[in-house]
Order: sequence, then structure tokens, then C-alpha cells
Amino acid sequence: MARGRSAYSQALSTFDQAAILASLSDDVTIRVAVHDEPLSGKDTADFLFGVLTEELAPFELVEEIIEGDKSVILFETSLRGVPAHGLNVVAYRPDGLVGELTVFFRPLAALQLVAEVIGGHMAQRFGPVQGLH
Repeated sequence: MARGRSAYSQALSTFDQAAILASLSDDVTIRVAVHDEPLSGKDTADFLFGVLTEELAPFELVEEIIEGDKSVILFETSLRGVPAHGLNVVAYRPDGLVGELTVFFRPLAALQLVAEVIGGHMAQRFGPVQGLH
């Protein structure tokens, strides 16, 4: 397993929710495939990472690529026995906290399950995703 270099990736590699939240700015913007609108704020992040902690197997950090104030974090996990590869695109603020986070999942079977399971939790909290029937 690769070791994370940023505080966020180190927290993600152990899936320590408190440490993940501590690495985020108070007004962090999060973009996920299962919700059309960007989400913002630490309270929202707390909810989202709580759901992820509940539903996903522990993360295995594969690689972290850092360039200036951005990084790409590759990880592996599974959801209900379906293997998933994930990618986080992270933008850091000058104080080192995560200001923006975009989350991707693959393969398609895993993304569909993420949409069903994680998306279901998000729809309960934030309302249904527009355009999906």
C-alpha cells in the first residue's frame, strides 16, 4: 500500500473520518458523480464521509501525485463485494487545507452501485438528483 503524503491522503488511507474532516476547509466544495450540484461545507463532508465509512470497505491508497496546490489520489475499495477504483482530484488552499474535492469511481458496475447505494443516502439528505427517473 502506498503512503499518503498530504494530510488528506494520510487520513483517507486509514479512513479516519475525524482526520479527514480536519484536513478540509470549513467551506470545502465537493463534487461527486451521484449528485449533480456541488456540495459544500464541513457538515456536508461529515455526512458524506460518514456514509462512505459505513458503506465502503477500507481504502487502499495506490498513489498520490502532487503538483503545486493540486493532487490526484488513486485508491481501491469495494462496495458490497464489488471492487472499485477511485480517484480524488484535490485542490489545496494556501493554508494546506482541502478547498475542493472531486470524486470519481470506476468500473461501471461499481459506479452504478455507488449511484444506487451512496446516491440513495444523498437523496434522502439533499433531495433527488434532477433528471434521473
